[in-house]
Amino acid sequence: MGLAVAAGLVLVLACVLVPLFLLLRLDHDELSRWSDIGQALGPVAVFFSGVAFIGITAALLMQGRELRNQREELTIAREEQQRSSELAMRELHTDLIKMAIDDPELRSVWPAPAPGHETSRKDHYCNLILNLQKVAYETHTIDLPELRGALRFLMTSPDMRAFWSRTRSAHVTITESDGPEEVFTAEVDAAYAATIAP
Repeated sequence: MGLAVAAGLVLVLACVLVPLFLLLRLDHDELSRWSDIGQALGPVAVFFSGVAFIGITAALLMQGRELRNQREELTIAREEQQRSSELAMRELHTDLIKMAIDDPELRSVWPAPAPGHETSRKDHYCNLILNLQKVAYETHTIDLPELRGALRFLMTSPDMRAFWSRTRSAHVTITESDGPEEVFTAEVDAAYAATIAP
């Protein structure tokens, strides 16, 4: 960088000092001759100015493209990090439910799914199954039609229907105003309603 600045200063000084030197040292005829040479070289200067302008424009365009690519990469990295965090939270949730399934004392810590009902191992197991469907849908392992088909199939189980009928209001309250969670709850509710419809 220092070398480039020094070279630029030398060029500026040369552009100022050389004309001054010529003005002081040459007579009128020689100055006219140099003036003619300068006018003849004018198109060359215009050419190099145009090339420099095109080069600067190309450099700015390439820099803008690089900045856009960097922004896209940062956005992708942020989304991946968020997805990884969500998956880590779901794994922790799964581990907690597994512990509650295996240990009645830990199971009693969880609130009852509905008034007058005690949380059972089946309740936690049904919750794990639904959570698996949710993760599969959110990670794009299955698409929406596959999710709907899986939920309708799951709702053919009396235990799953009983679990959802007891926990539905709690799920709706928890997922309210949370976009993806609310969508999944609505899909489960639609599968449940379709299964119990006469």
